[in-house]
Amino acid sequence: MITPQTIINMIEHWLSTPVNGYFGQGYGADIKSMLLQELSSAKADELLVKLRRDIPLLNQLGDNDLSIQTSAVGYDALQVFLMVGNMPIFIGEAIDTTMNQDFYDTRAQ
Repeated sequence: MITPQTIINMIEHWLSTPVNGYFGQGYGADIKSMLLQELSSAKADELLVKLRRDIPLLNQLGDNDLSIQTSAVGYDALQVFLMVGNMPIFIGEAIDTTMNQDFYDTRAQ
């Protein structure tokens, strides 16, 4: 019987496995690469598409049941979560590059 905890365990295994971590298989997640780039809905969608492709069981979940959400930490960082229903799975932290403030180049002439 597949329980919610079984699904969480599958996803946590996928998140901890590097892409191509199994010989001849594309299975796995490149989370570090995603977190080092500017976060966007396109990157989140790409991650979810790969997750659904690698774990076909998740295709039965709707878009509202499987999503990526962020939570602000301080003024310059975001915590990124993979939401399965209302259960969050912590993915990592990313720097918020979309802050609305002025930046000055002190080397400008």
